[in-house]
This record gives sequence, structure tokens and C-alpha cells, in this order.
Amino acid sequence: MLLVTLGDPYSINIEALGELLPRIPDKVPVVLVGSFSQWEYQCQQFQISLAVKMIQSWSDLTDKGIHFLNVGPELPRVNPRELTDQQRGGVAVAALESLRSFPKMQNTAVLTCPIDKYACQQAGFRFPGQTEFFEDLAGERGVMILAGPSLRVALVTNHLALRDVAPHINESLIVKKFELFSKTLSRIFKIKSPRIAVVGLNPHCGDQGMFGDEDYRVIAPAVSRLESHSEYEPTGPIPADTAFFHGYQGRFDGILAMYHDQGLGPLKTVHFFDAVNITGGLDFLRVSPDHGPAADKFGQGTANWESFSAALTHCLRYLGYEPSTHRRD
Repeated sequence: MLLVTLGDPYSINIEALGELLPRIPDKVPVVLVGSFSQWEYQCQQFQISLAVKMIQSWSDLTDKGIHFLNVGPELPRVNPRELTDQQRGGVAVAALESLRSFPKMQNTAVLTCPIDKYACQQAGFRFPGQTEFFEDLAGERGVMILAGPSLRVALVTNHLALRDVAPHINESLIVKKFELFSKTLSRIFKIKSPRIAVVGLNPHCGDQGMFGDEDYRVIAPAVSRLESHSEYEPTGPIPADTAFFHGYQGRFDGILAMYHDQGLGPLKTVHFFDAVNITGGLDFLRVSPDHGPAADKFGQGTANWESFSAALTHCLRYLGYEPSTHRRD
């Protein structure tokens, strides 16, 4: 089963799905979750012709075809530019929250379209982002993974102010995130005994305490703990200014960064258009394009679908399929 939450209506989400959903093999059951009025409006605007089956609840699902579950505050059939933050955020949040009642998340693939975090907060969303929502949904800690064809990066901390990163990281957290990253590389990417670089926090890994002590006081002991387990292959701490080069060259299968922009800056330099965001450590696959709603591209016909396409391909391969070479009706 492939579940697709439509995210923010004022975005490239529906336009991208109109282009990509026809590539899903006919035998894969799909559920779109979001505002049907906005789906109808944008399909008309973008001349998307795609048959969907309306369902009222999860119990109405059949074993094939594209289904649509209408959720959230009822939105008018208008240009999404006219919607308020609370309206846009409300329907995006409702789509995510509806997954709590889905009866069989295990081994399901979930493609989450981008949301506007501010709009979601205005609608009462209590999580910094979708990664944290899925951790709560699964009842277990996950790890944010950003992956492109040549570089895979996981984060110890996600959406934190930079000043809060150093107090937040600790040995146990690093070990846990590493373990989840390693297991996800094995399970999702089929990499046996993945080699993972653990990046330092400070310039030159602190240079023996001259620029901070977290590297030898916190990160190095975490790496030592991991080295004692035969199933893990950690290296580190490695200075951030060299770790990503070696990862890109293929020395490592993954890189564990300490904070958001430390990891995403290098990744997006080489995979700006084709990276995806995966929440590792869950018993189902959650993947998203590695970009925001791109409201500035709405209706312009200039958006790039590569990240969306890569996310969909990850979902299909997780379910045991490849994108179809012909368009479904």
C-alpha cells in the first residue's frame, strides 16, 4: 500500500503528482489524503486527468487503483494563494493525523508531500516538522536521513537553533542515531555492513579542546562504544570540512552529522534536485521530497520533479515494484 499525504495546497505538490502518479504500476493500491476540493481545482487548472475512487474511511479501500480520502477543514475551490495560513496548515495537519487510524502501517510506504511549517504551526501542529510527527506516530525515536545518488546523510539533531545543538547532543543520542542509520542503510538501501563517518561538532574537531570539548568528551566515546559492536563500522569523529568529500568519493556509505545545516549544506550542494528525506528506524517507509512546498513555483510550469520522482521510486522499490514505463489510465 502506498499512502500519499498531499501536504500544503499552495505548492507544486498536486502538479507533481499529476505528472508522476501515472507511472505507478496498476497493481499498486494508492491512497491520496488531503483536500479533494483543492485536488479538483488544481487538476482542472493543470489539465490533470487521473481517475480516483473516493473513500469515506480506511475500511473502504480496495486492493488496486488510486483512492482519495478527503480530510481537514473544507476548503473552497479557489486559487490556493487565496487560502489563509490556518486553512492550508489545517488540511496538511489533518492529512498527517488521519494516518493514526490507518490499520496496518507496518511495511506500508508513505510519501509525504511538503508542508509549510509555519502554516501548520498556525493550525495547531505541535511538532517542528514531519519527521518528529512520524516518531510520535510510531512511538519510537527515528533518524532523519537525506539521501541522493552519491551521498547519504543522517542527523543527530533535527530542527534546533544552532545555539541549542551543543547542549542537546550526548553519547547515548549519537549511538542511537548511528544504530538507526546503519540499520536503515541495510534495510532500505541494501548495503551490507555500511561504513559510516561520524562528523565532529567543532572546527577541526575542537583541535584538542581549543575550539570546544564536545568532540573528545562526547562524540569520541560514542564512536568507541559503536566500535565495540562487530555489526557497526564507524569512523570518527572526522572534521566536517573533509568528511563529506570522502563520502562523496565513496569511502563511506553514510555520514552522521551533528546538526541540520552541517549535513544538508553539503548534501544539497551535490543533490539539490534529486535528494529525498527518509525517516529511518520505523517499521514502515516514510519518504518525502527534500524541499519545501515551493509556493513561488506554483502554476509557473518551471518546477523540477526530480526529488518527487526519486521519493516515489523509493516507495515503489520498498513495495517491490519499479516505476512503470507506461502511463496508467
